Amino acid sequence: MNYLYSRILEIVGMRNAVKPATLNKMAHETLVLACHEGLRGTGQAYGNLFSQVDYLCRRHHVRLADRVQIQAMRRHTNGSEELGDEDFLYDMRALSRFVSAVTGEAVPGELLRALPANDRPYDRVEGVDVRYVRCIVREWDDNYIYVSAERGLAAQLLAVDVSGDFAYLRKMMREGMQLNLLDCKMSTPDGAVCRTLPEGVACVVMLGLVVVEPDYLIDISSIAACFKDYGHHPLTYTIERMSPKANGSPILLGNLAGAVLDGVVNEGDGFDLARTIRSNFAEKALEYSACAGFDAAGFKRDIIAQAGNIRQAVDVMFGEYDRRRVVLEPSFICEKLGLQGRVDMMTTDFSLLVEQKSGKNWNIESGRNGSHGSRQLEPHYVQLLLYYGVLRYNFNLGFDRTDIRLLYSKYPPANGLLAVAFYRNLFREAVKLRNQIVATDYMIAGSGFDKVLPLLTPDTVNTAGLDSEFYQRWLLPRITAVTEPLKGLTPLEREYFCSMVTFVYREQLAAKVGSQEGVSRSMADLWNMPLTEKIETGNIYVGLTIKAKECSGDGGVPDIITLSVPGQGEGFLPNFRRGDTVYLYQYNKDGEPDVRNSLLYKGGIVSIRTTEITVALVNGQKNPEIFKVHEDGDNAVYAIEHAGGDSAGGGAVRGLHEFITAPADRRDLLLCRREPRRDASVKLARAYNEAYDDILERVRQSLDYFLLVGPPGTGKTSMAIRFIVEEELARAGTSVLLMAYTNRAVDELCAMLDDAQIDYIRIGNEYSADPRCKPHLLGEAVKACPRLDAMKERIRSVRVITGTTSMLVSRPFIFDIKHFTLAVVDEASQILEPNIVGLLAAHRTDGSGRQACCIDKFVLTGDHKQLPAVVQQDAGESEISSRQLRDICLDDCRDSLFERLLRVERNAGRTAFVGVLRRHGRMHPEVADFPCREFYHDEHLQPVPLPHQSEIALDYADIGLHDALDSLLRTHRMIFLPSRLCRRPDVSDKVNTDEAAIVAEVLRRVRLMMGSAFTPEKSVGVIVPYRNQIAVIRKEVERFGMPELESVSIDTVERYQGSQRDVIIYSFTVQNAWQLEFLAASCFTDAGRVIDRKLNVALTRARRQMIMTGNVGVLSSNPVFSRLIAYVSGNGGMLAIHEK
Repeated sequence: MNYLYSRILEIVGMRNAVKPATLNKMAHETLVLACHEGLRGTGQAYGNLFSQVDYLCRRHHVRLADRVQIQAMRRHTNGSEELGDEDFLYDMRALSRFVSAVTGEAVPGELLRALPANDRPYDRVEGVDVRYVRCIVREWDDNYIYVSAERGLAAQLLAVDVSGDFAYLRKMMREGMQLNLLDCKMSTPDGAVCRTLPEGVACVVMLGLVVVEPDYLIDISSIAACFKDYGHHPLTYTIERMSPKANGSPILLGNLAGAVLDGVVNEGDGFDLARTIRSNFAEKALEYSACAGFDAAGFKRDIIAQAGNIRQAVDVMFGEYDRRRVVLEPSFICEKLGLQGRVDMMTTDFSLLVEQKSGKNWNIESGRNGSHGSRQLEPHYVQLLLYYGVLRYNFNLGFDRTDIRLLYSKYPPANGLLAVAFYRNLFREAVKLRNQIVATDYMIAGSGFDKVLPLLTPDTVNTAGLDSEFYQRWLLPRITAVTEPLKGLTPLEREYFCSMVTFVYREQLAAKVGSQEGVSRSMADLWNMPLTEKIETGNIYVGLTIKAKECSGDGGVPDIITLSVPGQGEGFLPNFRRGDTVYLYQYNKDGEPDVRNSLLYKGGIVSIRTTEITVALVNGQKNPEIFKVHEDGDNAVYAIEHAGGDSAGGGAVRGLHEFITAPADRRDLLLCRREPRRDASVKLARAYNEAYDDILERVRQSLDYFLLVGPPGTGKTSMAIRFIVEEELARAGTSVLLMAYTNRAVDELCAMLDDAQIDYIRIGNEYSADPRCKPHLLGEAVKACPRLDAMKERIRSVRVITGTTSMLVSRPFIFDIKHFTLAVVDEASQILEPNIVGLLAAHRTDGSGRQACCIDKFVLTGDHKQLPAVVQQDAGESEISSRQLRDICLDDCRDSLFERLLRVERNAGRTAFVGVLRRHGRMHPEVADFPCREFYHDEHLQPVPLPHQSEIALDYADIGLHDALDSLLRTHRMIFLPSRLCRRPDVSDKVNTDEAAIVAEVLRRVRLMMGSAFTPEKSVGVIVPYRNQIAVIRKEVERFGMPELESVSIDTVERYQGSQRDVIIYSFTVQNAWQLEFLAASCFTDAGRVIDRKLNVALTRARRQMIMTGNVGVLSSNPVFSRLIAYVSGNGGMLAIHEK
């Protein structure tokens, strides 16, 4: 019997034995698995389960009546409510029909006999809420779009009237597109209309508003920015994404004016402008230092004037409204409108909504009304209307509920505080533009960027046909700065740019809406993922209460919130880390947390403990009711979830444009149109270490790039990178940019610099960095020299700057201040090419007026045989077919630049620009033997050897357990302990209780055998493929009552990369053949050998002993795992299952 049918049969048999929430969860997981099976190899990236199920039903020609039943089953399993026995069995019948359609296998007779013989009656299907209908497009014609509602109306279609203002929708339709129909009117078609409609149409829908692909959130400020003097067009959004990140006095003034508004509202008469300026300068030190032509005196005059205007405006507003209800800069997610954003100021009773602008308003200065008969500028009007729309649809507000104001703080409130009316037509036009932007993004992801490239011209976006002197002199040059370089691309450059941008858009699509539920994480999980699954995956904290509030600064506004964490359920394991950006929000303890109907407060995690969690808010809140210390009887509790964003995708698109506009010499280098250069006459300044000096000299001789391959334990950071930095700094006038993919790797780079006593500045967030790095953070440097000239000099004079690549992509202003003779990128094998190429090609105008690269030479370090960059899109989508691109070794966009350049050097037969570190100081030779044979055959790795690598025997004490396991642990360094199958339908497939018991017992014995030499941080670690297994192992370990074992690190392979322990225990966990696809997902072929990168990482973390446990029958169907088991067994390191 197919395993999916077996699961359904087991679920049916357990329906009276487990809780409803568990039953729903089991059914939901089975549906997810069925979708995963059905979508395998299709290249489809449908985020939510609704669209996945719909696509597979259409693909396999499932009749419409069955689709309704299957979708009803999906909805039921999203919740925790109990269904009646009859309804539950109807759901299992629908699930079985779905599995049959997807797999092509008939439902087994044994299962058929346990299910109802007929479908659920139609009259038992839920009705339709005409205010909000989520639906999927089936087909369309010149007058109607025919859709199926997510819920209700049984197996009938809705005909959506798209005449008039909604006619634009027909151009963007595609089968399977999701729509939100808002404020609808429905009617039964009369006879004449009915004859023109397809069979099965239940009613005609007259739209109030329609939102295309609502799970694809667009930032409100980005939409507003597309309303230009020359019109608005969806490709303006695309052009804006490619434009250089702006930094100038107006932007800095706007940011500071926002801080002043916060301070005036929070502190009242105690507001201190000087303190606010100092705090803002520390926060934006890099931006101030990099601001060209910054007029400090004029800037100070402007902010003093604006502060006075803001004080007056606040007094005016809160003469009418309750100041105690004010909330500053809350964020919102509106799935109904497909929008997200952050409001400057509002009241918690929704009576007041304020958006602040600090720049000039020509309508105010000229005393004339603008195009909409009022003084506000159109982009600002659009922004405020969309914020108001979010409030209305999230909280069901009436049109007259909220007073909406625009505060132009450059002017006194008599002129600058504008009361704004809700303008329905402009609001609908803004939503229309949002729909067009989303449709364009989907089209790029689906059909390729080359389809829009010819349309990226000034004429396209100048929809108003503007031709004034102002347009020609100021507006047109900003457009052409982006579009003109695109016209002059060579065929190779065009292929490269379009392929990479398409790849980035596909990744962005997956990050926003997901690729497949249960396979990847996305922004839309915030509302699409069932609460039970969020808790199981550790992606939410619920039921939190305020324990304490503190002020990080001297302004007296609480911004550090500590919350008590109640029990989150058995086996809960938080998927949060220090420094993560999160949403903190309030909800009623009797309800379920939902980001869509809450005020969201953005912050970063300061610390996490079992019983409490501390968050540093981006904006502190004076209002005592917002974060009230918990008292008995309070109904308000809090939740924490991950906060998403679009910065990575935007940074990659901007970086690719930076690359194609870079000097030809750098483009030619990275596109392999010229060879890298070297100067063989150059020698090292001194000898460093005989094992490294040959490579160091070749690094020194290279003039363009060098690729350093660092297999596990070869001293890549502590030795090689340190020596590379010291050698570069040995010459006068040099400076180094040190980057890595993760904050953890940057922490290690900083520790290396500290050990070498090299001064540096780290660009980054206090809470994302190791506390030991705090004195070197840019903000801390400001405190030591709080003057702009001193700050500039500090940045210019320091010879090493460090930070994550993502941080430097988001803050490229460092290149406006500083030129680097060398950049070193650690973890380069984990960085996708679009995320690094813009940094390596960063360029500015030099003193002679020519474009010059900001980095002279770069060294990429990594190991392409360990874990690669994370990619969510289907492998078939990222593969390259272009002959031009494959000729430069760009075979797949999911490969890192490091890996591509390694192929380039290998194909060219060059060795001068590649170095492999061959002496490893981590693994004992017996531990290293299999991974060196299997994964590093051509690298010829050798032990240093360090003392532990020369040990003959393991130094374990006799603990009196003279059994087979005791013998193995004492005598073998590579051990495999077979596990038994222990599958249960009410337990996740990502859990293996038998292996958890094995791991716990091994931990106990290793602890006792090590005696006083045992330290949790160094002695032993446990690696698992699934986070779910961590909690089960911890529960088993707790039974032994050994507190020191509770501190042992148990984590996933991904989290263990870069770590090491004396003893590593690896639980393979899997019990199903289909799980091997996940376990071996990172495999690739190198020189004819299959390299399993995930297994390689797991096996190379151990210094003295590697212990594995897994199901031999399941694992042996994978060739690499089979060879591993045979190797260990052949060396006597395998325990017979009856001996356990």
